Amino acid sequence: MRICAVLGACGGLGRSVVQRLLDAGDFVFLLDLEHCRAEAQPVLAGASGARAAFLACDLGEPHSIAAAFAEIANRGPLAALVNAAGVIRRAPFLDMAAAELEALCAVNITGSFLALQHAARLMAAGGGGRIVNIASVHGLRTAGERSAYAMSKGAMLALTRALAVELAAQHILVNAVAPGPVAAGMQHAESEARRQWLAATPLGRVATADEIANAAAFLASPANTFITGETLLIDGGASARIAG
Repeated sequence: MRICAVLGACGGLGRSVVQRLLDAGDFVFLLDLEHCRAEAQPVLAGASGARAAFLACDLGEPHSIAAAFAEIANRGPLAALVNAAGVIRRAPFLDMAAAELEALCAVNITGSFLALQHAARLMAAGGGGRIVNIASVHGLRTAGERSAYAMSKGAMLALTRALAVELAAQHILVNAVAPGPVAAGMQHAESEARRQWLAATPLGRVATADEIANAAAFLASPANTFITGETLLIDGGASARIAG
């Protein structure tokens, strides 16, 4: 049985990824903020054979990250990590407050970097593994009032490529999934931006959380043996379309 971990496990995308890994027969650590522990209980209760555990992990606190991965190390070698954690701050570039920028970068950039570092050390010690970062289409193409978020997701895509190169010698494959709007989590609310996406998307709808999770779970699975350093864009064809 593989040991896997999901960061941001209680969010809409995170929960779907957890379920896909459980369906594959993996043991899954659900990592999220302490106040999300109650949200994890239905998943834990439904995981047959005690194949899941919740670990408090605050990406804004380095000691919390270290403690969570120390617990994972006690279980055994880590085979896969899916990073579905992240925060968003929307504001015009000229109005973005320094405190808001710092809070976003602490989780989306610094915290994610440290978590991946801990995960990669465990994987290297165990002979290899898979890392999948759930980024965003905003790391490639974006819209107004998303400058800080787009910057952080662009950084995640660059880190994905860098780690794929550097960790290949340790037999660790590193990839990213870049969704457009998803009917889950922090992107669920209706908005003018959502309506514009729908109008520009050839498939005429946004993705479901399961559709994103399916892609992430494949990249994190033993079936992925040679894909690394890639970003899989999942936006229903919106980025392929000429604006009209």
